[in-house]
Parts: sequence; C-alpha cells; structure tokens
Amino acid sequence: MKTLLHLFVGLLLLTLLLQCRNSSVPSIDIIARVSDEYLTRDELANWMPPNLPDDQKVILARQYVDRWVHKTVMARSALNDGLSLSDYEQWSMEYLEKEMLSQKYLAAKLPRDIIITDEEISTYYEENKEQFIRSEDEVHLVQLFLESMDKAIAEEIKEEKELLDVIKKNYLDTQVNRILEKNGDLGYVPVNSLRKEIVRYVKSGSTGRIYGPIRIEGGYYYFQMMDKQSADSYRSLDLVREEIELRLKSIKREKLAEEIVRKQSEKFTIEIYPEHIK
Repeated sequence: MKTLLHLFVGLLLLTLLLQCRNSSVPSIDIIARVSDEYLTRDELANWMPPNLPDDQKVILARQYVDRWVHKTVMARSALNDGLSLSDYEQWSMEYLEKEMLSQKYLAAKLPRDIIITDEEISTYYEENKEQFIRSEDEVHLVQLFLESMDKAIAEEIKEEKELLDVIKKNYLDTQVNRILEKNGDLGYVPVNSLRKEIVRYVKSGSTGRIYGPIRIEGGYYYFQMMDKQSADSYRSLDLVREEIELRLKSIKREKLAEEIVRKQSEKFTIEIYPEHIK
C-alpha cells in the first residue's frame, strides 16, 4: 500500500512539473491556473496598488485571484460556445490599446518636471484676477479643541498673543481629537462652514484676539481670527500661488504634448475625408 501511495505521489508531482515545464512560466511564479492560462506573481503585483498594508494586500490579492479565475472560466466558456466580440467591441479593445500606448509614449517623452517661474505666476494672476474672487465671507482661523479643560494650557493661552504658538509648543497639533478639523492653522475658511456656536463671535469679533474657552459638544474650543475677508474680495497671490502653478504646469504639459503629436504626425501619411462623415 505504501509503495502504491509513493508511486501515486511521484506521478502526481511529475505531472505537475511537466505541466509547468510545458508552460513558459516557472511553477514558483504561478498564482493560479485555468487550463493552459496562468496568473503569475508579477501580473498580480502589477495590479496591486502601491504602499498597501500587508493585511489589506493579502485580502485584495485573494479577491483579485478569485475574480481572475471566474472571468477566465466564463471567457473560455463563451469561446467554447462559439461566442466572440462584435466588430464594435473589437474596435473598442484596439482603440483602448492605442490610447494606452499613446499615454505611455507621451509619458516617456514629456519632461518629468515642468518649471514655472515666479514671473509667469504673477502674470497669470494679474491677467486672470477675476477667477480668484471670493464667493462668500471667509476668515483666516487658528483653532484649538480640548476634550477636557487643561488649566495649564488655559493659563498659557491667557499670557500668549498667538494661539498657534501655544498649540505648537505643546504639540497639540499632533494629537488626535474628536473633531474633524486639525488643531492649528486652518487657513481661510468660509464663515458659513463654521460651528454655529462660534459664528456669532466671528461675525462681530475682531482679528488678533483669542476667543475661548467656548463650551461645545465634546469639549472646549479656542480660536483666533488672523484675518477676515468679505465676499467679492480678491484672494491674494500668496494664497493662490500653488493653484496657479499647477494650472500653468498643466497648460504647458498640454502644449508640449500637442507639439509632440504634431511632429510625429509629420512622419506618417494622414488623410481625412470629412465629406464621408454623415
């Protein structure tokens, strides 16, 4: 009996080795197989999102493997039943391939980083200033939320002129709290987006003053208004500099891509018949 068992195991291993040898994929790299189709470790790795935690990676990988098996089984079943893609579906596949190759070519030819000068940013701002008008009242806010009253922090706030200094000195901007926003400098935010408990202070209060502690749900709230701007006022260049830089990079990249297409088009015979379009 043991001899027969050893013989069976040996034949099974030999069969598996021959199957893997007949394929061009080493057996150790195979994740799944459906008949003569293989899903390899590299193919699975290419599909996985980068920087994914290991526990999530295992779950997602298994889901993808199961999906690949199911889709492969159904696709082969369709072919066995004589089903195939329509002309339009086949054209769509070919067009998608062209689209992907086109994007890959442009990515290889376009510069990785496009330099935008301060002068270009300033010029764009002056020429498109109407795009940076505020649609509602905004306030530049520094905030601090404490789940329980800390007397030492409260005394320090009374003595300091800048709430942000207290926050950074005590590392309060790194602590997790129950409110969604961070402790620290929020930048400019719409007044109407603030908590109803503090809107009245913001509307009637003055800049520079530290308000609080204000009792709100879950704790105590401090804030300091650094600046107030009304609707229809212009956002300053400093506030929109990064946004403008991204816009200009996108515009430059698009122009460079158009130039690449133009130059490459000169290497091919291109004919367009608009009269044939119905």
